[in-house]
Amino acid sequence: MAKIEKLFIQPFEIDVHYKKMKNIYLKVKPDGKMMISAPIGTSKKYLTQFVQERLEWIHEKQEKVAMRQASAMELKKDETLLFGQPFSGVLSDVERQLLLHEKIMAYYKKYWPFFSSQGCQPVDMKYRMMKLTWGVCRPTVGTITFNKRLVHQPVEFIEYVVLHEMCHLLVPNHSRDFYALVASHMPHFKAYENARIVYEG
Repeated sequence: MAKIEKLFIQPFEIDVHYKKMKNIYLKVKPDGKMMISAPIGTSKKYLTQFVQERLEWIHEKQEKVAMRQASAMELKKDETLLFGQPFSGVLSDVERQLLLHEKIMAYYKKYWPFFSSQGCQPVDMKYRMMKLTWGVCRPTVGTITFNKRLVHQPVEFIEYVVLHEMCHLLVPNHSRDFYALVASHMPHFKAYENARIVYEG
């Protein structure tokens, strides 16, 4: 019978199954949790390094899991989503963008003192419709572009996206250092990240 232990690597809690085997296998399960199968006697130090070298792959897998888990919200015929809640009023594109800008600026101001202390220069906020991403940070030109569809998402997810893009001002990739920086400001960032709603509006 396999021996099972817990391995804690922020922000992950991983079940490690020690078995009579030669290789190490890492799996992201359908519920988003992680599991490692490893030879008996493998040190936690080695397993930690094994996981850290695969952080980008792990993040991509959990992104896909989160999208599968998210369920489309049922809305009435005349309703749309405004910050994750059903809304039956009428808003122009300009009004929606102003509301989104107010939310984004509130979170930007919340985290800006830290980034300013690290030597970052203020950035311009831009908005456009995007299919593949929620935000794009370009530190060299001083802009962060946000997907206009964020106006439909819960405020928790919007806050995560703002912090995520701001962290790219200091770390331009999705490395271990990047997610450590995100976690230092938002320890439970996975919950915020997974708060998004599948909505095609």
